[in-house]
Parts: sequence; C-alpha cells; structure tokens
Amino acid sequence: ANGMRVTWQHTEGISGVRVGDDFHLGEKPYVNERSGLIKTQYPHLEGIWSWGSNMDQVVLVIRNPRWAIPSYHTLLHEIYYAHDWETAYKYLNNLFNFRAPIDKWIKWRDYRFDEEIDLWMWHIDFWMEGGTQYWMDLDYERNGQYPFRYLTQFEKDTRDKDLHCIYDMDCFPKAVVTYEKLIDPDSGPSELTKIAEVLRNKEGMEGLVGENAIACVWHQTWEQAKYPFNSNRDKSGPRAQEYLFTVKQMEKMLKKLLFMIDKYSSGHWANHPLAMDLVASFNMYFEEVTTELEEKENTAAPPTRAPTPEYHKELITWYSALGRGNRYDKAKVQQMYGFWPLVAHLYKDTE
Repeated sequence: ANGMRVTWQHTEGISGVRVGDDFHLGEKPYVNERSGLIKTQYPHLEGIWSWGSNMDQVVLVIRNPRWAIPSYHTLLHEIYYAHDWETAYKYLNNLFNFRAPIDKWIKWRDYRFDEEIDLWMWHIDFWMEGGTQYWMDLDYERNGQYPFRYLTQFEKDTRDKDLHCIYDMDCFPKAVVTYEKLIDPDSGPSELTKIAEVLRNKEGMEGLVGENAIACVWHQTWEQAKYPFNSNRDKSGPRAQEYLFTVKQMEKMLKKLLFMIDKYSSGHWANHPLAMDLVASFNMYFEEVTTELEEKENTAAPPTRAPTPEYHKELITWYSALGRGNRYDKAKVQQMYGFWPLVAHLYKDTE
C-alpha cells in the first residue's frame, strides 16, 4: 500500500494516461475516463480485484518494511481506521496530511507487527509466484481472522493459484520497482524507465514520452504534482523517524529479510532479472535495519510495555473497538444467509 502515490503520479507523467484505483476513489467518476492503468493493494486486505480481465500486465512496487508498515498505519489513522468504503471515502481528503500520535502507533504496532511483516512477504510472493494464495477460500476479506486463518506453507505450495491469476491475467510482474530508488534523484529516472518500457508500444500508450525525456518528466512531476506526497505529512504530527520498533521486532524483521534474500537468490530464482532486482533491494533494506538496530542497542531507548497476557487483551479490545477486529463476528455472519451455511461448521458450538 505504500509508494503507490509516487508511482502513479510519475506513471501518469510519462504516459499521459490516468491511473485508476481499485476502489474507484479518484477525484472524478471513471465513466468515460481514459484509464488503462490501475493501482491496487490486492491481495492485501486493503485491496480488491475490481478490474476483471481488463488488465494484462503487472508492475510490482516494493518498499522497506521498516517504513512501509508505519506508513500504512499512518494512512489508516488518516481515514479513522476505516473498514468500509463509505468511511474511507468520507475521510479521503485527510490522506497525506498528518501522522498518528505515537501512543496509537505503539498499540497498533504491538498488536499487528507479526502479521504485517508476514503480509509484506506474502504480498511479494503472491505476484512473483504468479498468484500464490495465502488465505482460505471463504475468507473474503483475506484477513485471516477467526474462524479463518492464513494458510501454512505446505497448503500454499500444494493448492491452485488465485483464480484471478488463472483466468483473468498473468500475475507475474513485468518489472519490479523499488520505492526508495524511485524517489531518489540519482536513481529515480532509471527506476521510472522500467515502467516506461513495460508500457512502450502497448495499445493506448501512444503518448508515452521517449527515453530521453523521462528524467525531465521525473523532475517535473515532483515540482508540478497535483496531490501531496508522503513528505507532506511532516507538516503535522511526529516525524517519520519517531515511529520506532522494539528490538525484538527489528530482529524479526531482519530474519524475514534474510529469508527473502535467500529465497530469491537460490533455486530457480538464481540469476533471474526480477529476482536480482528484489534481492538488491532486500540487501539495501537489511543494511538499513541492521544499522538502526545497532544504534538502538547502543543507546538508552524509552521503556516499552512487556508483552503480557493482560497487555495483549488490552490491544485486542482496542483493535476491536476500531471496528477492525472480529470482522467475522458470528452474529453478523449468521445474517449473511447465503454465506452462513458455508461457514457455520467453522464456529464453535459454544459461541
């Protein structure tokens, strides 16, 4: 969910084609709009597959989880932790305007971290592996909440791919774009060129700028962009660097990054161009997180709540009060008359 705004504004700049949204949350209705590009967070629970079979190529955008996870929480806070389309749309103008109080970040971080770092990995795997499904079929929100759960590695390896990737489009990316490289003045134009080459000579992309103009468009996009970028949040609330992780969380983040480095540099991925792009970025992320962890271990950090059962209960209560927990409440699901018979057996009789 992170880095999308930068990517779509640069993509519009080089193509002259409007980038659509999977929830159709744009400034104007998309009826009669020329939109041959869609940005989406699918299969993350914040995204939906709304384009049917009308798209045929994928560009995967990645970002360091050290910054992607706090940025995702900031977005949630800006839309008041919306869990429905109407609420999200109501607060749409809040986006990229302020950051959350640190105390809310800590609660959300401590409750969600383990799952969010896994979702970061699984999102990459989904696209790189052409649609590896990590959620149960009837889990329509793809959130892994009771009575559902996320699939084990064995289950993911032995089941069919997401049906969208079988019948609607080839889900394997044509290019991998790294957010940190895209926003860097030195590497940004080269990273944007990856997107341009995916689009070049495709139907509807006749207005795509030439290779020599990409650097100019990249710089002009920063200066002329109609909508604010992530840095606009610096005007209100804590600085991005104040949203910290615990030592144990950073150690787990490093283990996950090492796993991804090993996975995409060995076996059939060895020497694959897209996998090499991924590994280069993963190594960059690993070095950045390692440096921060070393600094953290050498300084006196403020104390954090111990992960006691009581603290965990507090977090569950807080998260549920936001409307984002217990999404498959039994009483709610029982009112879904076509759905309830399919899942009734998953609920405990004593509930």
